[in-house]
Amino acid sequence: MKTSLNIDDHLFQLAKKEALKSRKSLSEIISYWARAGREFLVQHKKQKPIPFKPLDLGGPALIDINSRNEWMDLIDK
Repeated sequence: MKTSLNIDDHLFQLAKKEALKSRKSLSEIISYWARAGREFLVQHKKQKPIPFKPLDLGGPALIDINSRNEWMDLIDK
């Protein structure tokens, strides 16, 4: 299919370099990148997040993480 698109200048330059390097047309490169990007997004959209179970490290907290000044002072030591 023939169409017109507005493509970011930097991306266009990268695609032109890839086309020259691989000896493929600019259209082939852009189509390949679009297809690969779509497949990546579809694949990652279906993945469910890994359940996170917090680990009890035991003992009381030594600093109050809500107190930025307190933990920044500890980092600076």
